Amino acid sequence: MAKTSVSNETSSVVCRWVEPWGTDHWMEPGGEFTVVTETDPEPSPFNVVVHDQGITVWVNSGSDAEVFDMNGDLVPCGHQRPAEGDH
Repeated sequence: MAKTSVSNETSSVVCRWVEPWGTDHWMEPGGEFTVVTETDPEPSPFNVVVHDQGITVWVNSGSDAEVFDMNGDLVPCGHQRPAEGDH
């Protein structure tokens, strides 16, 4: 199992996408999400990219990935997504 965590240390809601699936997970300020994939750890199982629209975590291996919050609860795609025009 490979995993990586990303935290939001800004004062704004930040979107984090998980690719190549394109799922979006919105983090409140101070939030932290962990991406987990069912694959053996390798030298570089993830790439993390910060850009103007948020953060993208590319999963380099594995056939699926899940996202969990700081409490270990599963975070579904669209979690805390703002209404149109609010972001």
